[in-house]
Amino acid sequence: MRNILYVLLLGMIVCVLAASCGGGQARREALLDILSSTSTDGQTDFARLDSLEKVAPDADEHERVVRRLVRAWLTTFETQQAAPDSVTAPIVDYLEKHGTPRERVRALLLHGMGLERRDNAADALLAYQKALRLARQGGDSTQVLLCWMRLGELYTLRTELRHEMTEAYGNAMRLAEQLGDTSRLSSCHANLGRLYIAALPGDSLYDHWQEGVAHYRKAIELAHEAGDEFNEMVAKYELATLYMHRQHPYEALPLLQETKDFGLRTFPDQKGATLFSLITVFLQLDRPDSAQVYIDQALALPARQNNIRYHVYEMLFQYYQAKKLPDLAAWAADSLFHYQPAAARQQVSVQVAEVKEKYDNEQFSEAHARVSRERNNSILIGISVAVVLLVIIVWGRKAYRDRLRRRERQLHEKDEVINTLQTHLEEEKAHVEEVSGRLSDIEGREHELRHALTNDTELMQRLRKEPKFLDDSEWEKLKAVVDDVYKDFTVRLHERFPQLSEVYIRYCILIKLRFTVSQIAILMAVAPSSVSQQKSRIKKRLLQTEGFVFGEGETLDEWIGRF
Repeated sequence: MRNILYVLLLGMIVCVLAASCGGGQARREALLDILSSTSTDGQTDFARLDSLEKVAPDADEHERVVRRLVRAWLTTFETQQAAPDSVTAPIVDYLEKHGTPRERVRALLLHGMGLERRDNAADALLAYQKALRLARQGGDSTQVLLCWMRLGELYTLRTELRHEMTEAYGNAMRLAEQLGDTSRLSSCHANLGRLYIAALPGDSLYDHWQEGVAHYRKAIELAHEAGDEFNEMVAKYELATLYMHRQHPYEALPLLQETKDFGLRTFPDQKGATLFSLITVFLQLDRPDSAQVYIDQALALPARQNNIRYHVYEMLFQYYQAKKLPDLAAWAADSLFHYQPAAARQQVSVQVAEVKEKYDNEQFSEAHARVSRERNNSILIGISVAVVLLVIIVWGRKAYRDRLRRRERQLHEKDEVINTLQTHLEEEKAHVEEVSGRLSDIEGREHELRHALTNDTELMQRLRKEPKFLDDSEWEKLKAVVDDVYKDFTVRLHERFPQLSEVYIRYCILIKLRFTVSQIAILMAVAPSSVSQQKSRIKKRLLQTEGFVFGEGETLDEWIGRF
């Protein structure tokens, strides 16, 4: 029993030691997280450092050293907005000598970030590559992921390393998916999307910007899933920027409006850039009144942001020029010159003065030469003009007389032709009247004969005396009579107006045979009012095909009668 108690007591001691060591390592990791977050967003977090010290006031010597170094680093960063090598180097050196493999990796990453801020990309690249090798040796996937992301961000700054950047973020995305780290996976997609914002015409990425849209959409989705509002809003704002650069303001505007308040609250120093984006989009939408709200806010920014004013006036100048508003364009140009950087304004003034002086000298020389030429040529010009006028007058007088004689002769010939034509016209008119009278008599007799011929059949006589509803066989007989007498009446009617149904053709047959409305109503088994309605519908169908088929005031019966 005593041995069992000793074993249990020894196990408890081991567990306590392991827990204390593990807790110390976790707190040291938290200390390094403070440095990383401060390097990323520029916000010093003394409160978090104080809370870690309160949780474990009696930490081991290693943790106390790290705390002192972190506090010194934060103090320097808060006063100078950057941590110099004199503060960063002790942290890196100490952790590389005494830290765990994980802490050594974090120290190298921190060192590389400091080198990046000082534009020392070459040494930063070496630091990140060394950190990547250590993380791989330790088999720590999370640290490997951080290294790949830092490498990707470093490659982003150098366009010639685009392939290496894509490879780095590809590796980071695979690790983030394996670890289920949706927040960092979202960051990878957003960083890949930034490639397409920076692409210029002629770049291979410029015409494939929709791939950048897909990356940003995925980044927004993943950030929302991870509850990472910061990355979600940043991705939405950058997606709006991509749409704006590619002249798609309808897609950019809702994203800018959604992220505007977040951006102004989180990045107050970037207020000018946010307002400039909104102004750009509203002008792309040709809504200057809406843009004016944000123009007023941009012009009210502090004097240190005069570059925003300059870009606003430059954009207004281009907009008013495109809209052909010279007064407003001139106002924007004057304002643009006022806010132009001093060096550029002085250079432009010198160039303008040089051009003006050169132009004045050229104008003076040209004026002298022009006066000499005018004086030397004035006499010649006067003589030439006088000679030309004299020739013109003589030639014009002769031409005028010839033209008068020619017109008199033409008028006499035309009078003779007119008299001859009038004689022929009267003869032809008398002949036409005679022929028209004969044709009218012939048409009248032909009409009477056709009417008599149609009424001569047994079916027609019976229908006129005792009209009744017709069956299909009787309709066929009636149709054959009409087609025989009136030269394929129904065939011609259907070919010219194919939209007429069989029912409408039957109505036309009865109208052609001069049945009355009451008779047609009995033959079609409908009310007399329905016959009138059907006639109106037939007329509309004919007009749909040929808009001018009816003469002025002509009825359907008259038209079918002469068809």
